[in-house]
Amino acid sequence: MKGMNLADWNNLAKWELKANALLWLINGLLLLTLVLIGNDFQELISSMLVSKLALLETGIAFLFGGIIAFSGSVSASKSKELILKSNEHWSIEKLKTHEKLANKYLLLALITLIVSIIISLIGI
Repeated sequence: MKGMNLADWNNLAKWELKANALLWLINGLLLLTLVLIGNDFQELISSMLVSKLALLETGIAFLFGGIIAFSGSVSASKSKELILKSNEHWSIEKLKTHEKLANKYLLLALITLIVSIIISLIGI
């Protein structure tokens, strides 16, 4: 995150807000679907389903971030060259690009983890 200007921070904040809004939209639709098919809303809340969903989403975001960061590494590029007989070579620019994208997912995962902890403390 070193060397980011104000426009980069604004873009990162917008991406994080959109990603979090999408996650909570998915959670809301899932809860609505479960209620419409006959589950009791109070029972879903007391089972802490929202907290468990947020924790699952945290794990998925961490996994995506790790995969994206690894895909730009030297070992991933060399493996791709050997296995797929690719002529695409590793470069530091590719690594930096992949790490910037991975940082977005890791920040999303950290935010979702904090929200998950808060939700579990509240008891939702």
